[in-house]
Amino acid sequence: MPKRRTRARSGTGSENRPTTRSLSRMAQDTSDQNTESDAATKSPPIPVSVAPAVAAAAANYPPHLQPFMAPIRQPEQGSFHVTNSFFIKAYWTKDGKQDRLGGHMYVERHDPLLIVQTMPIILIHGDWHTGQVTSASLPVEKGVFGLSTHTKVWTTKPDGGPGWAGYFIYQGYRVYIVDLPACGRSNSLTGSQVHVANQSPVPSKELIARDITATRSQTGKPDDATFERYYASLVPLLLRKVDRQRLAQSALGELLEHTGPAILIGEGTGANMAWLATDLKPNLVAHVFAVEPAGPPCGTALGYGIGGTRRFSSYIRFDPSVRAYGVADIPMQYEPPVVEDDTDGDNDRPKLDVLPTYMLHEGAATCVMQRCDENSHTRPFDPPRRLVNLQPMGHTIITSQASSHSTYDWATVKFLRQAGVRVESKRLEEYGVTGNGHLMFLEENSDEIACLLCIWITTLFPPLQPILTA
Repeated sequence: MPKRRTRARSGTGSENRPTTRSLSRMAQDTSDQNTESDAATKSPPIPVSVAPAVAAAAANYPPHLQPFMAPIRQPEQGSFHVTNSFFIKAYWTKDGKQDRLGGHMYVERHDPLLIVQTMPIILIHGDWHTGQVTSASLPVEKGVFGLSTHTKVWTTKPDGGPGWAGYFIYQGYRVYIVDLPACGRSNSLTGSQVHVANQSPVPSKELIARDITATRSQTGKPDDATFERYYASLVPLLLRKVDRQRLAQSALGELLEHTGPAILIGEGTGANMAWLATDLKPNLVAHVFAVEPAGPPCGTALGYGIGGTRRFSSYIRFDPSVRAYGVADIPMQYEPPVVEDDTDGDNDRPKLDVLPTYMLHEGAATCVMQRCDENSHTRPFDPPRRLVNLQPMGHTIITSQASSHSTYDWATVKFLRQAGVRVESKRLEEYGVTGNGHLMFLEENSDEIACLLCIWITTLFPPLQPILTA
């Protein structure tokens, strides 16, 4: 695939990031020659076990490159990296096979100066977001660091600070950022594909503030400068959810063929898209980190209180119109297979044999599980169906303390475990990170959460010796 452009950047990192394997620390202290001006900004010493690896790697470079292996100092508010962009084809599928071209997916690849991690990371955005730059057309608030009139869900936060992409690049990961089909720069739909009846407009400011951005504090409300920048970056959904999922699964599968084995990190519905891509290309997914995926499976935790106030609870009701296949609305590879009686997923007949199940989860609760001998007393049942393509790799579901997902992400964990999937639940408050909402990757302490992710990833996939990329 042809590359559209190549450019160097140094604006997606941070000066004081919590880190376990910082490239600047690896390089700054491999030399004893430090000036007085350097001493004031010198980073803490790197682990002794790491320095020999860096030196040995430098010795393997050609002679004309070895002078560049002197101590590397990252920009104070950035990380050296090179960005390439390209497009991936997205296909409409029929009977599990590519049927016809349905559009494309815009992808950016960010290469750090030194690649020291074994697996690339693919970042997948959720509903109403895009992975790339979106003009906010708002005045810059004086005194707030690095603000611009643009917001990127993975690279630049609404407050102007660097996002998760910059953090991972800083740690030596090659990072891919996508605009899912029909979103942002991937909007190549024809007039026949887009219909007003299929579109989902951006939710109201009041709804977003109440359910997402202002769950625990007085900030994150309309008229707040950061909130307005975030709201201006949202985009409507142009397709039905089943169509969005089909195109995303196809495009992400094609991207995995391009990248090779990778770690998928998805937020919201982007996590569900990651599972669909894994279901399609299980041999090319190393691990899935699902940041508060859309859920719960086959049901809803949403209720309404006095005056129509939206409330979420751990009492989950069966709803055949949502996530009929557990973590998706389109078919997935179950064993034994699910009998398909409606290819569009539009009727109200359950695709899986499920029933609400009483659970003890931090008190009494209910969730929707596959019917089996353990939760049914009427007659013997076959063992639950298995999500066979999600079994080879590990999965991690990350939930924040103040999000509505804290009331029902546990149900997704239990559903996946019943389907034979190896999944861990990581609640941020158990790691001392408190007060976050659903947009944990955009909030003030997003680097702390990215640091946890890096720790979990390096535990699974230890880093390599550095590879020079620029």
